[in-house]
Amino acid sequence: MTALALGLASLASAAWAQAAPDAFVTDTRQVVKIGQGALSGTVKDGVAYHLGIPFAAPPVGDLRWRPPAAAPSWTGERDASRPGASCQAVEDCLFLNVVRPANAKAGDKLPVMVWIHGGAYVVGTSMGAFGGDTEGTNFAKKGIVHVSLNYRLGRAGWFAHPALTPEGPTGNYGMMDQIAALKWVKANIAAFGGDPAKVTIYGESAGGVSVHYLMLAPQAKGLFARAIGESSFARHRPEPLAEAEAKGLKAAKAAGVEGQDAAAAAALRKLPLTALPYAGGLVGRAGPILDGIYITSGIAEGYAAGRQAKVPLMLGGNSHEASLFRPQPAQLDALPADRRAAVMQAFDPEGTGDAARVVNDLTTAQFITEPDRNLARLHARAGQPVWLYYFSYVPPSQAAKKPYGAGHTDEIRFVFGAPRASFQPEDLPLSDAMNGFWASFAKTGNPGAAWPRFQPGERSVEFGADGVQPRAEHLKARLDLVEMGQK
Repeated sequence: MTALALGLASLASAAWAQAAPDAFVTDTRQVVKIGQGALSGTVKDGVAYHLGIPFAAPPVGDLRWRPPAAAPSWTGERDASRPGASCQAVEDCLFLNVVRPANAKAGDKLPVMVWIHGGAYVVGTSMGAFGGDTEGTNFAKKGIVHVSLNYRLGRAGWFAHPALTPEGPTGNYGMMDQIAALKWVKANIAAFGGDPAKVTIYGESAGGVSVHYLMLAPQAKGLFARAIGESSFARHRPEPLAEAEAKGLKAAKAAGVEGQDAAAAAALRKLPLTALPYAGGLVGRAGPILDGIYITSGIAEGYAAGRQAKVPLMLGGNSHEASLFRPQPAQLDALPADRRAAVMQAFDPEGTGDAARVVNDLTTAQFITEPDRNLARLHARAGQPVWLYYFSYVPPSQAAKKPYGAGHTDEIRFVFGAPRASFQPEDLPLSDAMNGFWASFAKTGNPGAAWPRFQPGERSVEFGADGVQPRAEHLKARLDLVEMGQK
């Protein structure tokens, strides 16, 4: 089972699937014309919102489990004041949102940021989930055209079956959607004042994993100029196609569909997706498949081979990513005696004996922090600029509830600086700094002088209780030990 899949049962919490806001209270309307037709968006406080734009045909009926088809067009003005339906809720969900300075105009060539949401490839939406408002208002206020997109989730987006494989690219339909959205951006973003040659892709968790697979996908070449991975499971390995097909056969049989021919494919497309069961919970329900076309290796293997896009990269994770996995101290007791001793020496050099803290720090290092360092090394080895971060800030108001540090997704609202009402005054300086770093990277390919480039000295920054602090060879003893176990 993949690193991403192992800890995702906690996603069942409603906090992971907050609904996107229905609309924005606005001051006026604004019309932008693209090839598909005219979009009637809204303006508030100097920011224009054009939401719910279809970037591909609805992937329903015979278009289910096929690459995204051409986007629809329309006559008259299409209402773009509300985001489109979430792929968590319905299949007709291939919409994106464009948020920009209200005075931006075609030809301005503003930098563009494209957000890919997380949620284990099963839950989530382009706007408003996982503790942050992710439409990008604060980036627009900094002169950036911001795009957030939906992509097919669950069985609709990540599903293989021998009856579907002969039809062409199979399995990774959600990734095909992400690429289709990036192609839409390349073709249309200039109408909103954006520069198609200055696109930054970024995402968190499953969205961060997606960023790395897009870095490796030949089909995404030339569609972006920079990339950011947040909590991006940088040693993720895709599920082999044969295993995914076997799971698809099992699910189809449970739904009453036998066979592997075109008739079986047609029968599958007539089923409601809810008729195709999963084997237990959210764990391992969906995700990237080794199809040999869009995905040809794991992330670290692809970077090691030098197949990634040669663009500037930012990546990092949080100090308590183990919040996803909820490891127990008993797991340390299950280790061989020599391994347990080495772990305690590296993760508890003061000898406190706090096994709960050690197992949480170890799990975080195994799944996020060490894979991030490894990928930073590989990208730097390819001659590309890399910036590495470690987010450890816990608001004082939450310290009692977060004894092991910043949990999975905690950085999102700090990056976006929203919702503003969720911050205490003491939290705002760090949020403003992070939003500024991300914006600077999108504009220039460099987050700024206060954040040292990864090499030489394997330098990084920590976003923590003492603000933004440069680090050299951060957590080296821990990560070196974990690295030994990865080989």
